[in-house]
Amino acid sequence: MPASNNTAKKQHYIIFSLWLMMMGIAAAYFISDRLQPFDPNKLLTAKNSTALLNEISLLSEFKNTQFKKVIIHITSENCSCTQFSEEHKKSINETALKAGFAIVNITLPEKLNSIIPSTPAILMLDEMSELLYFGPYSAGLACTESNGYIETVLNNYNMGFSSNLMINDVNGCYCNL
Repeated sequence: MPASNNTAKKQHYIIFSLWLMMMGIAAAYFISDRLQPFDPNKLLTAKNSTALLNEISLLSEFKNTQFKKVIIHITSENCSCTQFSEEHKKSINETALKAGFAIVNITLPEKLNSIIPSTPAILMLDEMSELLYFGPYSAGLACTESNGYIETVLNNYNMGFSSNLMINDVNGCYCNL
């Protein structure tokens, strides 16, 4: 009888190991499916901040937007990734309002052929309409503060530094336009 118990234990370990491997493979599959490059077509690679702002200002969705000391949250219709950035967005807004920034929310059509490669994205401009930041909220699956860029840019701006930062070579939960 004791010998059969040892065999059953070995079988359990084998079954558990196989199950664990299958779960790992399934998780990797679903995670990699959600991780998208922010700029898959390299639209921002050769752009400077002036060209970026000129192209964005020509989009009809931005026609009534003041480009002075503003944070523009850019989302797109039916983008499931937007839900993950909502808490991060609220935190950014609180900090930005304390620093005197205006907050604007813009929703783009699902398929838009423009300089904006993906959403959710954020555009931050100073009082001289100079670029402080353009890119995603953060990297990774959840668009959380822990791996975000905007907080650093805001903190640096409050200390007198202007970053002129465009982030495009990053993977996360983005909806490519």
